[in-house]
Amino acid sequence: MAGETFLSYTVRREYCTIAGRRFEMIWPADMDAILNDPRTVERFRREEYMPYWATPWPSAMLLADYVLTEQPGRGGRAIEIGCGVGLVSVAAAAAGWSVLATDYDADALRFAEENARLNGVKLAGASLLNWREVYEGEPYELALASDVLYERRNLVPVACWIRSALAPNGVALVSDSNRSAAQGFADAATAAGLDVDRLPREMIPTSGLVVRGIIYKLMRRTAAC
Repeated sequence: MAGETFLSYTVRREYCTIAGRRFEMIWPADMDAILNDPRTVERFRREEYMPYWATPWPSAMLLADYVLTEQPGRGGRAIEIGCGVGLVSVAAAAAGWSVLATDYDADALRFAEENARLNGVKLAGASLLNWREVYEGEPYELALASDVLYERRNLVPVACWIRSALAPNGVALVSDSNRSAAQGFADAATAAGLDVDRLPREMIPTSGLVVRGIIYKLMRRTAAC
C-alpha cells in the first residue's frame, strides 16, 4: 500500500519464504530520512549511534533459516540481541522457542512486535538491552544474534555477553555475512570460555539472490570473562 506508515515511518512491506515458511515483514522505507533526522544526528554525536536496526540484513535470513531447520524450540527460553525489525525472533518463535527480542532502540522493538503479529506468532517479550554490559539475569537455552560483528570492537563484548547469558547446556548462534571485521570472533569467543563451531551457510530467499555467510555455534566451557 502506497504511503503506509507505522510509528510515523513510511514502511516497506515484503514477503519472503524461508525454510518453506512465508514471512511478511515491514521496515522503514527511507533510511536516508532516518540518518538525516536531527535526533539521529544528535544521538550519533553523543554515543556514535547508527540506526542499523531499521533494515533486515542478509545474515538475519541465514540465521532464521538455520533456526527453522536445525534448532527446534519445544518451548525453550531464547533471547535475540540486536533484533532489529525482528525476523530472527519471529522465525525462532515459529520454530517453537519462547523468545525475548531485545535491541538498544525502542522503535526496533515495536517493529519486532508488529512483525510477530503479522506472522501469527507471539514473542515472550521485547526489551531494551545493551549487550556491551554483562548479563545478570536468568540464563537462556538459546541466544541469537545476526550482524552484530560489524566492528572489531564488538567482538569481545558480544562473546562475553553470550557467555554470561547462556545456560550450562545452552547454545548461541551468531551469524555474519563474512565481514572482515568479524575475523577474530572465534578467538574472542574461545577466550571468553566458549567452544566454537564455524558453520558456513548459504540460502536462496524469494529474491533468487544467493545469501552467504557464516554461523558461529557457541557453547559454554568453564572459563569466563
